[in-house]
Amino acid sequence: MNIILIPILLPLLTGLALLLISEKTKYLKELLGIGAAAVSLLAAVNILLVHPAPLHHHWLGTAISFTLIADNLSAFLLLAVSLFSLAISVYSFSMPNKGSAKWFYFNLLMTQGFAAGAALSDNMVAMLFFWEGLLVFLYTFIALSQNTHAAKRTAMKAFLINAVTDLCLLAGVTITGYIAGTMSMSDISANKLTLDYGWSLFAYVLLLIGAVSKAGAFPFHTWIPDAATDSSAPFMAYVPAAIDKLLGIYFLARASVYLFTLNGTMQLVLMSLGAVTILVAVMMAFVQKDYKRLLSYHAVSQTGYMILGIGTLNPVGIAGGLFHMINHATYKSCLFMTAGSVERQAGTGELSKLGGLFRAMPVTGVCFLIAAAAISGIAPLNGFFSKELVYKGTLDTGYTVFFLAAELGSFLTLASFLKLGHSVFFGARPEGMKETKEAPFSMLLPMLTLAGICVAFGFGARFPIEWFIAPSLAGMNIETGLLWGFHADKLYFVSVIVILAAVMNHLFGLSAGGGKPSKSSDHIHYAPVLKETYALAERKVFDLYEQTMDRVVPPVSLALFKVDRFFDWTIDALPGGVASFFGGASRRFHNGSYPLYMALTIAGAAVYILLAGGLK
Repeated sequence: MNIILIPILLPLLTGLALLLISEKTKYLKELLGIGAAAVSLLAAVNILLVHPAPLHHHWLGTAISFTLIADNLSAFLLLAVSLFSLAISVYSFSMPNKGSAKWFYFNLLMTQGFAAGAALSDNMVAMLFFWEGLLVFLYTFIALSQNTHAAKRTAMKAFLINAVTDLCLLAGVTITGYIAGTMSMSDISANKLTLDYGWSLFAYVLLLIGAVSKAGAFPFHTWIPDAATDSSAPFMAYVPAAIDKLLGIYFLARASVYLFTLNGTMQLVLMSLGAVTILVAVMMAFVQKDYKRLLSYHAVSQTGYMILGIGTLNPVGIAGGLFHMINHATYKSCLFMTAGSVERQAGTGELSKLGGLFRAMPVTGVCFLIAAAAISGIAPLNGFFSKELVYKGTLDTGYTVFFLAAELGSFLTLASFLKLGHSVFFGARPEGMKETKEAPFSMLLPMLTLAGICVAFGFGARFPIEWFIAPSLAGMNIETGLLWGFHADKLYFVSVIVILAAVMNHLFGLSAGGGKPSKSSDHIHYAPVLKETYALAERKVFDLYEQTMDRVVPPVSLALFKVDRFFDWTIDALPGGVASFFGGASRRFHNGSYPLYMALTIAGAAVYILLAGGLK
């Protein structure tokens, strides 16, 4: 067997085997899930190191080619998916609030297998097969994570949003394949398509919609905060690592750099989408009162940095976007793990009910501090260097406004994490949490591993850039110069100013909020104009899905119901009524009277004579 199949088939077959195991069997499901994820990770490491020969299989003669290729970018993505899958499987071992263990590990392994297939597929038809499989398990993952109506509703919301955008992706793939004359991405890259005519532009826009929706960018992000509230922490920790950011940004990079040559207009579209995603989501994150919901908006906001970096279309920015992709998956998964640990041990995720947990949960607290500093772009951690590359990429384009938007996003990111960390781990501990203890080792080990990666990928970022990012760019025919290293330049001093401004904002918010960390954002939340805007957002006025379901679907459904009733009346009731009327009239004439029949006969003859010419 070609080793390239192991990360796909092993999780899929193990997931199906789990369904045959009784729910009462203790630990067997968890151990099988962890074992399959571990073996898949070893296979992914081997694939990255040796780059096995591509796997080709033809269906219907040569009409459809099923091709798996482990180039530098896809092998790097496969390694990331496998690593995070193992981390989540270990973390979930002692996590009770994840739904049925059998179904959780089934969904986890099936998602891992389909994500690996999507990453390795060179043929766009094969990629679509795996991509749509992920859509199915996105629904089941959320729906089965909690036995509540809210979880089912959020699962349907996630399914419908992604299903509609996946239809756009399907149409885009079809048009792209028709224009290029092939569905092979490596063949298309040899003669990249340009956006110089309508169909090519239309195809790219459709691919863009599918990619940014999978990445959870604005305006397709609204299911993510709902999932944070209605599903489990292990699921939310897995979203940035496999289902969400990695694959969406991966395919966005493929389409924007590998398959198409973009023009200046589309560059502005991409960068604008990235900037809007950063600011809209981080503004919402800043005012949240729930641990996981706050993190979920940051998961959306950080997507904006990745889109912004790729949208620069220069090597530095693209490198920053890809580097931020893996960095975000690392620290955001770690942060959601800390949220799950706090929720498990303290029994709540509401910031106003938490506090002073650092002494009770020191390992969780340290992991939170490292991951929070990384996502906020604080040197020397990994997030600082990926953001630095994105900043430099935006400045190289000459559009300073996008650089300012990214820096404003960094300010609000750090401000919201100062609020979150202060509310949860510092200050006074509530009376009901005096006996709170640290999370189990099986939950701490993945957190420590991911926090360690945040540190290891920092300090100049030489290792991740030389081993993963630069080879991935070279595989897409992008030549780069020296990208790693610490630079005490203007950007560094700007980051220091941003940090100081965020700290001052937090201190002012504490003073204005009566010393309560959970209220340290109220001075912005309830500021003029912003207060009304936030109120509208909390009522989901800006949520296209909710507005469609509440205001468009009901009247359209009613109109269609009326149309259906009209056709029913036209087809069934009207002919029956007419037949009944004439039948009744006919019965009144057929009363057996001979004089009446003679009169009708004479009258009919007279009418015939008149019509036949008597009128002349």
